[in-house]
Amino acid sequence: MAANPPPKSLSLSILVHSLTSQPDLALPMSLLTKLRHTPQAHPSLTPICTLLVSSYVKKGRLKDALKVYGWMLRPGSPCDDGVEKQKQQALFHVLVGGLCREGMVFEALRVLKDMVSGGLVVSGGLRLRVFRSLLREARVKEAQELDASLKFVGDGGGEGLKKVLDFLDQMIASWTE
Repeated sequence: MAANPPPKSLSLSILVHSLTSQPDLALPMSLLTKLRHTPQAHPSLTPICTLLVSSYVKKGRLKDALKVYGWMLRPGSPCDDGVEKQKQQALFHVLVGGLCREGMVFEALRVLKDMVSGGLVVSGGLRLRVFRSLLREARVKEAQELDASLKFVGDGGGEGLKKVLDFLDQMIASWTE
């Protein structure tokens, strides 16, 4: 009779590489759904999702990365609570950075808004990447305003946080018009 190996003995990087090499999302989503219904696996969900998103971004499969990200934010997801928000910092940086690098600035702004509304601080490097992406889109004034306001989000939130979220809402709305 074969025993199940302990989870710590499994190489997540090899598993994630294998899953993200598949032509579709059937297996990765199946794994995430199975883990979602296994309460003892909930602490592992955010790190696994982060690895999946990172791998998809590296492979240039940004739509698949966005689908995994969307799965994480579904109502009732164990990835979408206060404790997990801090674990998501790396995921947000990888996803926003990858979207900006590939010219998907609208999508990057939507994810950035989620990041900021979750109370996560936008690092200087990520701010610069968003700024440069907006400049490439000829949105100079918006780039300058967003960059200036993002500097103050981590300093206590409050009014600065509300200002940034309102500004991001305006940018996203104007982008779709």
